Amino acid sequence: MVKKATIIALTVVALSLGSCVGGGPGAKAWEKEYDVAIIGAGMGGLSCGAYLAKAGMKVLICEQHSVPGGYCTSFERDGFTFETTIHSLQECGEGGLIYQTLEDLGIQDEIKFIPLDPVRRVVGKDYGLTLSSDIKQLEDDLVAMFPAEKEAIRELIVDAITFDIENPELMMSLVGKTNGDIIEPRFQDPKLKLILYSIGGPPQTQAIWGLIPQFNTLSRKNNYFPEGGGRALANLFARTFKEYGGDLALNTLVTKILIEGGKAVGLELESGEKIKAKYVVSNADARLTFLKLVGEEWLPEEFTQKLLEAEVWPSAFLVSLGVDMDLGSLGFGGEVIHYSPAESIEELTTTDPRKMGIDIIIQSLRDPSLAPPGKHAVSIMALLPYHYMDNWHTEDGKRGEEYRKLKEQVADRLIASAENVIPGLLEHIVYQDVATPLTYERYTLNYQGSIMGWLSTPENIAWIYGWGQRTPIENLYQAGHWAGIGGIPTVIFSGKTAADLILKDIQEAK
Repeated sequence: MVKKATIIALTVVALSLGSCVGGGPGAKAWEKEYDVAIIGAGMGGLSCGAYLAKAGMKVLICEQHSVPGGYCTSFERDGFTFETTIHSLQECGEGGLIYQTLEDLGIQDEIKFIPLDPVRRVVGKDYGLTLSSDIKQLEDDLVAMFPAEKEAIRELIVDAITFDIENPELMMSLVGKTNGDIIEPRFQDPKLKLILYSIGGPPQTQAIWGLIPQFNTLSRKNNYFPEGGGRALANLFARTFKEYGGDLALNTLVTKILIEGGKAVGLELESGEKIKAKYVVSNADARLTFLKLVGEEWLPEEFTQKLLEAEVWPSAFLVSLGVDMDLGSLGFGGEVIHYSPAESIEELTTTDPRKMGIDIIIQSLRDPSLAPPGKHAVSIMALLPYHYMDNWHTEDGKRGEEYRKLKEQVADRLIASAENVIPGLLEHIVYQDVATPLTYERYTLNYQGSIMGWLSTPENIAWIYGWGQRTPIENLYQAGHWAGIGGIPTVIFSGKTAADLILKDIQEAK
C-alpha cells in the first residue's frame, strides 16, 4: 500500500521528487539495467511507470525537463501559481478514467478535485451565454435568443444529452463528420451558427470532439480542477511511482533508443551513458521518437511517410498575469471565459491577435491558494501557429530581440482584447509572463510546440488506432497524446494500456 501524504506534500518542488542521472553531489548511482525504461515523465509516462512499478517491475523514467507532468503542470512566480495548459479536467469523479487510475494505485484520497459548474462562459460583442450542468437552461437561453430555431435547438440538446457509449449509433454517426456537417443543415440564423462554432470549434473541427460531445460533458457534471493545480496531480503520480520503487531521472535527455535485431533493448543518454532495458516506452513526441531516437532505417517506409504527413494540433500563446483586482466581487468565477470578437464564421480562424478568440481563466477563483490574498492569477490563452510572423521573427531558430518584441506586442493585444471582458485589467497587472509556441516546444520537445499531439482527423484516428500502442519496433511501446487522442484523462489511460501490454507480453513469454 502506498504511504499516505498530505496535499501540502504534493506541492513540493520537483527537485525533491528524486535525484537525477548525473544530478550532482548526493545523486544516487543509477542501476544500468531495468525491466522497463520510459522516455518522458508526462502523465502517460508517469501512469505507465506507476502501474509497472506497482506490479514489481524495475522501472526508470527519464525526463529532459526539471519537473514531471509534461503539459499537466504549473509554475510559481511572485506568489502566483499559473497553469501551462489545463482549462479543466474530465473523468475525475467516481467511475471516471482519472479516478479509476488513482484508485488502482491506492491514492484516490490523496488529492482533491474541485467541481467546475458553470464550466464556461461564451462572450461576444453583443451576447453572453453561461454553460453549466443545467443544460436545459442553455437550451432556454438559446431559444430566447433565436425563437425561430426552437425545434432545431431542442434536437441538438437531445443529441447532446444522449451522446454516450450506450448510444453507439449516435456516436458513430459523428465519426468522419465536422462541426460544419452538424450545424449547417440544422440552423439558418448566421449569428446562431457563429455562436455555436464559438462554443464547439470552427466548422472544420471534428464532430466527435466538437459541439455535441462538449454539451454532453456539461450535462454530466464532468469538469474539475485539481486542488493545487496541475502540478499537484503530476507530483502525486511522480511520488507514487517512486514509492512503488521506480527511479525518476529529471534533467535527463534521451538521445537514442538502442536497437538490436529490430528489437528495442535500451536507451542512450545525452551523457553517453547506456541504459539496458527489456522494454522501452516512449511518452515523447512521435516524430522525435521514431525519426531521431529510432531512425528511419528501422521503420517501414509507409509508416515513416505517415509520420511526416500527419497533421498535429497547433500550439498556444499564453499570457499569465498576477493582478491586484477583486475579481470575485465583479461577478467572475472559476469558469473558462471564451471571448470571441468574430463577426463572421471566417474570422473564427484568424491569427490576428486583435480579432481572434481567447480563453480567460481566473485560476485563483477556483483555488484561492494559487494567488496571494487580495490578488488573482489570470491566464489568457490563444491558439497561434508555430510559424506565426516568420516563425516569431527568430534568427536561425534563436530567440533574439525581434522575438522578444513580437511576443510582447502580441501579449499587449490579447490583454487589450481581454479588457472587453475584464475592464481595467491592464492597470492592475503586478506580474506578467508570456509563453509562445517556441516556449512550449522548448520545454516539452513536442513538434512545433503542439499541445495535443496528433490532430483528431478521421485519417489520423484510423492510422493511430490501427496499430495501437505497439510500434513497428519489437518491445517499443507508446504512451501519451502521441499514442492516441490528446487530453489528460486519455493520456493517463494510455499509460495503463501500455503497462498492460507489457505485462501481458511478459506473461505470454513465460
